[in-house]
Amino acid sequence: MDPIIESLFYLLTPNALIWVFIGVGIGVVAGAIPGLGGGMIMAILLPVTFTIHHLDAQIFLIGIYVGGVSGGLISAVLLGVPGSPAAVMTVMDGHAMTKQGKAARALSMGIMASVVGGMTSWVLLVMLSAPLATFAARLQSFDYFAFIVLGLILIAFAGSGSPLRGIVAGLFGMLAAMVGFDSISATNRFTFGVPDIANGFHILPVLIGAFAIRQVFTDVRGGGEQLRTPPTASVSEVVGQLSGVFKYPFLLIRSSVLGSFIGLLPGIGANIGAVISYISAQALSRNNGKFGKGAEEGIIAAECGNNATVGGALMPMISLGIPGSGQDVILMAALVLHQVQPGPMLIYEHPDIFYGIISGYLFANIMMLILMVIAIRYLVMIIRTPMSVLAPAILIFCVVGVISANNLLSDTWVMLGFGVVGYLMSRFKYPLAPFVIGFVLAPLAEERLRSSLMSTGGEWGPLLTRPIAMTCFALVVVVLLFPILKKFVQFRLASE
Repeated sequence: MDPIIESLFYLLTPNALIWVFIGVGIGVVAGAIPGLGGGMIMAILLPVTFTIHHLDAQIFLIGIYVGGVSGGLISAVLLGVPGSPAAVMTVMDGHAMTKQGKAARALSMGIMASVVGGMTSWVLLVMLSAPLATFAARLQSFDYFAFIVLGLILIAFAGSGSPLRGIVAGLFGMLAAMVGFDSISATNRFTFGVPDIANGFHILPVLIGAFAIRQVFTDVRGGGEQLRTPPTASVSEVVGQLSGVFKYPFLLIRSSVLGSFIGLLPGIGANIGAVISYISAQALSRNNGKFGKGAEEGIIAAECGNNATVGGALMPMISLGIPGSGQDVILMAALVLHQVQPGPMLIYEHPDIFYGIISGYLFANIMMLILMVIAIRYLVMIIRTPMSVLAPAILIFCVVGVISANNLLSDTWVMLGFGVVGYLMSRFKYPLAPFVIGFVLAPLAEERLRSSLMSTGGEWGPLLTRPIAMTCFALVVVVLLFPILKKFVQFRLASE
């Protein structure tokens, strides 16, 4: 039987459906609460996956991922505050429609656009993941190292207003990953005589600190109290208007495909997918003057774009072992904790997981549609929960989860330390995605580079002579020089 069919049958078992339901439900609630977010909840609940089957763990976390991106539209429409960064563009037209008494219409457009975006990216995931993995399996270590370097540069330039800040954040993440024992040279690096970090920083406390603790610090500092009573929308109103989104077929297809390919670029994230989809929709619309004032097209473009990036980001994760977003880092961490190595060989060594992730993403989108419609009137009550109530509960879950992973009290201090690091990076406008992905990719990049140099006797030549590696480094140079060339052109035009 075809592996994709087998994985679909597995997803139809009661056990798998329960994990999808729980994951999506948690994600939608987290996404709907401003300042919480699916990525933060994924980090908090990562320890839960230790005790369950490795495929169920992926299904559960993918459910949170999908639900977290989609749930943000509820508070964006009803409160005018994006529940997650992915919903930042949805606010512009969604809340404007709410003020016009069209909250149910706005929610309907957003929910169905989210489903269409997710389903479209799932189709592309099915079509492209296996060929991409087959191609990646033929890569040599020099090629793989070049791909990682290109990915880190793209993260720095695409995920931040300042490319220099993105590069600094990525390098800092790589530096943090180098702390601990070096198995090749048999020496401790950057431990400064502290025995508790002789084995390096474990991935779990770093992720929970960077995602969860940082956000708690940010929300507590900002007050995070109840904003106001949001308007409500009944289930019947929302269901009755779901089909309205299909009045814009070309917009749906364009935004979904655009979001999917944006997701392919490592570290860019759903918020960038939403922004670019929204801008393209506005530029090509005959009614672009209505954008920001309650345009249905604006909601559709934003929600199609941000949800499609999820499937796009899963492609490099399962095919190349390169996380496409911060949430994919957590998915990879769950695989590693189950002794499963993500990367080009995943499709050959663990086809059940490879195709199970693809099928899990499909079921998560279907479950998201059902839960979003049913749970709307209850979610608007949760939205009003003040951070003064949520923050203590979140901190307790974080501490318990981190200690239970390795039975090390020192991991709690690591978690708090990286929470402070994440908070300071946020305060000074340094992007978190390059830091986290740099931390995850640095050991892999170092391993590939060292093994390559050992095989060539220290010769660096293949980095510039192998076609794939040479192409990647040529693209790195282009990306690095582009801002300089852009400013030069602008200067010449201004002086003429």
